[in-house]
Amino acid sequence: MGGATNRFSHPLEPHLVRVNKNLYISRGDPQYFDKVIRYADKTSPEAHFRMGERAREQGNLPRALFHYQEVMKTYPSPFYSDANRAVHELAKREESDLAGVRKELEAATGSKFNKFLRTFLYALIVINLVLLVILLSGAGNKQTASAAENGKPSSYESHVSQPQEGSSFSPEAASLRPEELSGVEPDERPYLLRLSPGTGIARAETILREEMELLIGRNPQKSRVIYAVRLTGQDALPGMDGQVVPVKDPTEVEGAFAAAQYAPSLRKTAEITYLGEGAPRAQVLTRIGTQLIRTALGAYAADHGGKFPASLDELVRDYPGNYLSFVPREAVTGSTRVSPSYDGGGGWVYRPAAADAGSALTPNLPGASLAGIILPASASAQANVPFEPVRVTVSKRDHRLLLTAGGAVLEARAGIGRPESPTPDGTFAVRERVIAPAGRTPGVYGAAALGLGAIAVHGTADAASIGDGRSLGCIRVGDADMQALFALVPKGAAIRIAGAIPAGGASPGSGGLDLAAAAAALRPPGAPAVREQAPAGTVFHWLG
Repeated sequence: MGGATNRFSHPLEPHLVRVNKNLYISRGDPQYFDKVIRYADKTSPEAHFRMGERAREQGNLPRALFHYQEVMKTYPSPFYSDANRAVHELAKREESDLAGVRKELEAATGSKFNKFLRTFLYALIVINLVLLVILLSGAGNKQTASAAENGKPSSYESHVSQPQEGSSFSPEAASLRPEELSGVEPDERPYLLRLSPGTGIARAETILREEMELLIGRNPQKSRVIYAVRLTGQDALPGMDGQVVPVKDPTEVEGAFAAAQYAPSLRKTAEITYLGEGAPRAQVLTRIGTQLIRTALGAYAADHGGKFPASLDELVRDYPGNYLSFVPREAVTGSTRVSPSYDGGGGWVYRPAAADAGSALTPNLPGASLAGIILPASASAQANVPFEPVRVTVSKRDHRLLLTAGGAVLEARAGIGRPESPTPDGTFAVRERVIAPAGRTPGVYGAAALGLGAIAVHGTADAASIGDGRSLGCIRVGDADMQALFALVPKGAAIRIAGAIPAGGASPGSGGLDLAAAAAALRPPGAPAVREQAPAGTVFHWLG
């Protein structure tokens, strides 16, 4: 019976989360996060963080510490920084408790015993310092040999294990403390190069490379990042020009204009990335690709009981399962690799058990490249791009169609309905994606269409109707633009039709891209063919 599945639906059903085939749980359940870990995702950063917070409130500090450490095993994640901060707060609390115990012990013991204990402790400290010097000397020799064996780049032949005399590194840079920045591994934390306002690109690059050599010399196997900022106003104090210090607060890199990156898992040379408004084309494309996949994941989950696909390949199926025409390549490294966890090696990180599309899909990029994608919207060191679903806006007054994805805006001219059959205002979801859809009149819908219900955004060979009001209510786009738009708009994306587009926002042509260039650049070479035509004999009845 057609309506049987909805006949006995429970009023609480919309508030339930499906964790496996036969188990639904409510977010209002006090044991919700415990059940998520037990039945759905043992590594869920959100669940472990919430459990850690609860244990901390209950005074069960060992249990809280366990959950916080579990959160930090997943990097990047939105909860990494808070968990890292909590771990350090617990450590400080433990130190404080130990100090109190020590004072009580000293008060309870005689002065003679205290003198003996102090002498004994001093002797232990001296012995440990001697052993530490011996170990460091051996480690330094081993590090030099290891660097040579692992093929250091020829441009870094003069590496040293400690900052050289006269280096611009501050003393605290040589002993960076874990609590100074959350969100990255303690031994791979970023640094900040401070430059005077008038510093040119050539000098900035020279200093970045020199300081990167020093960092790589400490350990050629670790990823390194140095951000370059030009000081302004009161920040530009005498003696600060050319100084390199650890990044203590993510907001310090908000004004970064460049970053030097060394990622040995990707390449054996250091590279400089330019950030912000001047972001390279590949960074803009990766932002677009990230949001394209995430939008498709959201639509898939809406159609499949809130569950993401086991593989991204399930988004690329024959019509009507073509949420995407292809899985975009990650454009910074050019990789199409999909990994279950972050390693900075390029491609995508996909976690189908994640709670939302933004956490499920992230670019798998090392620090500096990722920073170029995130900035300037967020300077957080966490390796993620904020989730902003792909959307299309149509201005009937200006006859313009704007595609917004990952902060980039791409434009096409559009035709709208006649005065007697106007294109309706409103926000519509893409229900169907069809190549060469058949209508009552051959070719009426052009090369491709995005079905919105009674109307569609579709192609047309009638170039004269673009930029005018001649349709029966649909949005018309030239066939060439429509083919590119089709590739960049996933199933489920929102299309807003309005009299005019609100002022403000990014300008079209981000990164020097247009619709066709973006679609071509994101399509991976050798992408599998997908049948996106409707079955033979299918006739569509959009207004036209």
